[in-house]
Amino acid sequence: MKRILYLALICAATTLTAQTTSPWNGTWKLDRAKSHLTGTSYTLSKDANGMWTATAGPITYTYALDGKPYPVLDKEHTLTVTLVDPHTQKSVYQFKGKTTTVSTDVLSADGNTISEVTVNTREDGSTYTSKETDIRTAPGEGFAGTWTSTKTSTSANNPWTITVSGDSITFVNTAEKFTLTARLDGTPATPVSPDTIAGMTFSYKKVSDTRIDYSQWLNGKKIYEGYQEVSADGKTYTDIGWLVGKESEKTTYVHVKQ
Repeated sequence: MKRILYLALICAATTLTAQTTSPWNGTWKLDRAKSHLTGTSYTLSKDANGMWTATAGPITYTYALDGKPYPVLDKEHTLTVTLVDPHTQKSVYQFKGKTTTVSTDVLSADGNTISEVTVNTREDGSTYTSKETDIRTAPGEGFAGTWTSTKTSTSANNPWTITVSGDSITFVNTAEKFTLTARLDGTPATPVSPDTIAGMTFSYKKVSDTRIDYSQWLNGKKIYEGYQEVSADGKTYTDIGWLVGKESEKTTYVHVKQ
């Protein structure tokens, strides 16, 4: 149900300084075994008017369980939620009417666990499936309440190609047709993608030769931040990030050079 909260969050590698051969150049894949991707929380609440509100850190949106599309993040991205039965919800995410993600959330009989299965469609037409288990960490009835992820899995492992040129970095995800070129002086950079969220920008700032701090912004409001460090041998880089206001819920992504 909270899938849209994280669709916009892309933690991308960046570079250090201009070098003849940068250790960041090449293709990188996520090592899920060494990464820590759980522990993030979100809240679902039912409003007096029958609408629902989903919140995770600074990100929030509203919808109804009426099978109609509602805008999320921008007017072109929509969410349609259908209540299949009291313990099952189906969520369809679209961009300009094209389905990008379909999620099914199942609430356990005791009301304390949500099991989510999500089928994602990439820009190249290929698909992958993600699964997540969330436990209730604050009181609520039915799907309402605060939930924290405890288990995740996915069949995807999209590689990123990174190229350093001078004081800029370009990284590309071919399957998603996503490209971003950014400078290391904190200048906002806008990604290029067929379904880019309007008002979404990224900024990167060099801290040292082995660390870069970064932020992600939506319409000028910071929504995500973190830092990245490259290993001494240049074989891995670690990305640690969190939603603004959720500093205690850090996620760790470990990438391995191919």
